[in-house]
Amino acid sequence: MSTALGLLAVLFLCSCNKGQVIKKAENQKIFITPKVLERLGDSVRFSIRVELPNALLSRSERYALTPRFSFGGEVLRFEKKLEVSGDTLDPYAPVILEGDFSMPFSKGMEKGELLAITEFRKGRNPVPVLTTEELLARGIVTTASLAQIGQYRGQEKIPVLGTWLPPDSLEKAGMGLRGWQEMEDRLSAYSNLPFTEKTPFLEVLRGPGDWSYKKWKMTGLPHYPEINRQVLLRFEREIRRQPEPPLSVSDMQLSILARGIRQGMLPADTLSERELAHAVSREPGWNEQEQLLLAMEQVYPSAWVYSNLGMVFLNRAQRTQSVQERNQLLENALFSLNRSNAFFENPTAVYNLGLVFWLWGDKFSAYTNFYRALALTQSDAQRETYEGALGAVSIFNGDYRLAAIHLNKAAQDPINLFNQGLANFLAKDYYNATIKFEESAIQNRTTGYPFYGLALIAARNGEEAKLYENLGKALERNDFLKNRAPSDREFFQYHEREGFKELLRAANGQEQ
Repeated sequence: MSTALGLLAVLFLCSCNKGQVIKKAENQKIFITPKVLERLGDSVRFSIRVELPNALLSRSERYALTPRFSFGGEVLRFEKKLEVSGDTLDPYAPVILEGDFSMPFSKGMEKGELLAITEFRKGRNPVPVLTTEELLARGIVTTASLAQIGQYRGQEKIPVLGTWLPPDSLEKAGMGLRGWQEMEDRLSAYSNLPFTEKTPFLEVLRGPGDWSYKKWKMTGLPHYPEINRQVLLRFEREIRRQPEPPLSVSDMQLSILARGIRQGMLPADTLSERELAHAVSREPGWNEQEQLLLAMEQVYPSAWVYSNLGMVFLNRAQRTQSVQERNQLLENALFSLNRSNAFFENPTAVYNLGLVFWLWGDKFSAYTNFYRALALTQSDAQRETYEGALGAVSIFNGDYRLAAIHLNKAAQDPINLFNQGLANFLAKDYYNATIKFEESAIQNRTTGYPFYGLALIAARNGEEAKLYENLGKALERNDFLKNRAPSDREFFQYHEREGFKELLRAANGQEQ
């Protein structure tokens, strides 16, 4: 009889304890910043703040909160916890726990859920008295990842990535087989100055940068006006001379000989370096260009050959559906562009190298290379290209102010205008975002991106009619955006509305 009474007493006490713990769990307050999770760069960062009422925990109790992210049947757990023991607390003061968390972003996480798992324990018992689960955030906003450099995303035509140097151009100066030897010979032959006075010019010539950068570096050297007048300007005039010096073979002969070289029937040195370079530029297909450049590499290896070969591999990588082949082509591009820079560090190869890292998802390395390319040239046209790329990466990384600085110096083409609109949108400057998206649409209405941007603004402003109008235009023009819209957290308030569902059905050719 006494044993039964004792067991009942224990069960009663346990029941009371569990009831008290449940009440304690109900009194905790959990806050997350930002309220809507957002992808910035390659990660998602957030902060959690927990407020526990005073005297919530007795001296023998412990509290712990661990976030957990669930998506697509996978669970991402965090090692870091927010925890506290009752014996360390002032019973008359509330308890505040704060912590910063970060998780790498993976495809599919935009549809996931962030949960807070809290545990209450008694004494040193490893088994929690109570475990609760609370939803903190649903989905991840990935709007910043819409930033474009020219990568393929559902456009009708696959864009061309990278910078290609034509065979006869001032930018190509020094990138051929002889490098800067011709200019060195001219400087060495100039007899009005002793060799010691010409040495600093030769050192600049052998250093990094393109011709515009080297000439800019020379402006600070003694005797520059004289050297510029007597040597440099004459060199530039010869390169820019119109019409171009004719090739020693006709266009038809060039095509026939190039085909023979590609097929291995003729040696590559059947054509001169300049003739082969022209043959490469006239080939319409990436595979044909690759074959000629690989043949050219055997007899005329140069910074120009390897830079353009890297660009060919880069664009072939953009055009394959095989992940394994894509990665191999990007590896080939990396190798070729590094070979180009081994001759001398030039902005064309460095910029194309940045694009390789961009496609690989390494945005930090992409930014580093774009910035280095910008530093290696004084050519206005090239600098505009590199500023645009830096702006796109800055958006992706969440630095919208820096993105605006770069994009204001970039060419005002449809891609950069869209990126400007995107940076303004993410900075909540919807007025200027609207202007830039509309300017982008005026220049190019085929990609769908400017209309998607206008739809994003309409969604945030609660303008449902404008949302459907612009989103419809975007989805009919772009398959990537068509697949993105149904799970885009920017539209979560509209996902269950009939108008939104009808729009998606229409875009997919389904009967309403």
